[in-house]
Amino acid sequence: MPQTLLELAGDAGAPILHLAPANGFPPQTYMPMLRGLIAGYRVVCCPPRALWGDQAPPEDLRDWRMVADDLLAAFERWQLRDIVAVGHSFGGIASLLAVLHDPSRFKAMALLDPVMLTPEALVWYKSMVESGSAVQLPLVQAAMRRRRHFFSREQAFQRFRAKASFADWPDAALRLYVEHGLRARAAGPGFELTWPVEWEAYYYSTIYQPIWQVLHQLDGLLPVLLIRGENSDTFTEESLHLARSTLRSAELVTLEGQGHLFPQAAPEAAAPIIEDWLADVVKR
Repeated sequence: MPQTLLELAGDAGAPILHLAPANGFPPQTYMPMLRGLIAGYRVVCCPPRALWGDQAPPEDLRDWRMVADDLLAAFERWQLRDIVAVGHSFGGIASLLAVLHDPSRFKAMALLDPVMLTPEALVWYKSMVESGSAVQLPLVQAAMRRRRHFFSREQAFQRFRAKASFADWPDAALRLYVEHGLRARAAGPGFELTWPVEWEAYYYSTIYQPIWQVLHQLDGLLPVLLIRGENSDTFTEESLHLARSTLRSAELVTLEGQGHLFPQAAPEAAAPIIEDWLADVVKR
């Protein structure tokens, strides 16, 4: 199945806001955060290959430039321009790489807790990949252990509700995750994950490594907002300092008390920051 264009909200003639979600998370789970922008934007998502259908991950490890290339191909296919890119986690890096490849297509970019690991962490990660041990990476292992099938959506909701990673999610956000993160099984009763664990593991195996070597190219290229969750274990305080010294023209914000998944856990805190920033930069 080829890549699709998800129309999430907004009027057809409005300026484009493109959402690039985090690895494993349905785009619809971001709508509570983006709800305040619907009146001014056409909110769309060109999903990564994990959501294209039954396509299996490549046998070779291709880093997240593949995701960025797919985005640019989709933007060209649907003639999307003057895009406000909003990317979370790996979706933020994919958006960043797309901007660096074709900045003329974009108007502004908001990076939400992007996967900018510390240089030390990236050295370790690179050594694991080059030694053929990517499958042993903790996030890869965790993804492959995920439960794949559920008897009902309610069973899935109760199971997710008990997980630490969803502990601070409002019920409404978790319901969106269950609604869009599960699909009816093609063979047999019940439901399965919409975002297959094989793809989730693959993306964790292919983190974009040279982020600190290319980040300087973004400085001054277009308006950039970078939001970090104070308790994030993905975009740490050390990484924030490095980003601040590199992206001197960007606006950097830390959400107190929040972790990596703040777009779903605290949409009411993240939304005004994005809305106010866009209201300012779009008027410039």
